[in-house]
Amino acid sequence: MAAASPMASQLKSSFTRPLVTPKGLSGASPLQLLPSRRQFTFTVKAIQSEKPTYQVIQPINGDPFIGSLETPVTSSPLIAWYLSNLPAYRTAVNPLLRGVEVGLAHGFLLVGPFVKAGPLRNTPYAGGAGSLAAAGLVVILSLCLTIYGVASFNEGDASTAPSLTLTGRKKVPDQLQTSEGWAKFTGGFFFGGISGVIWAYFLLYVLDLPYYFK
Repeated sequence: MAAASPMASQLKSSFTRPLVTPKGLSGASPLQLLPSRRQFTFTVKAIQSEKPTYQVIQPINGDPFIGSLETPVTSSPLIAWYLSNLPAYRTAVNPLLRGVEVGLAHGFLLVGPFVKAGPLRNTPYAGGAGSLAAAGLVVILSLCLTIYGVASFNEGDASTAPSLTLTGRKKVPDQLQTSEGWAKFTGGFFFGGISGVIWAYFLLYVLDLPYYFK
């Protein structure tokens, strides 16, 4: 017990040592007047801004439960007009015609990459081989659309598309979201895709026009 008393007194003196004035401070420092044990309390207050702020990005129609946002890009009239004219969103058009339009664009644009990047690109058969490869890809995509339709829609069921717009206005459900409508879209895509491939081959190698890339 006698040996432990000097250590205990040393620890006690180290914890009760007064606050040391930092170097570089001269005169009567306020730090010398403060006790060694201090408690700080502060209060945070939210101050409302005098000028109202305008949120550039906000939930669509002010409803955060819709899961969509209004931004200067997605809500601009130009973007809304462009998206509403895409075949996927023209609900008043027959699904068959929408599929033909989508297939024509895909078939026509798929020929070029297969001709220029295919394995026979440096041979005289590049045009025919690239066109056949593009037609084969159209067939594969049509099969994928068929599988998706069989797995997603039951024959005879009503459309799964919403019957209300985001503003609450009633509309006719999109017939593309039915088994029959999806079958029409798939058939139109296949017909349009093969027609686009044939049209691209005709323009490139039958008319034999002096294109820069051929």
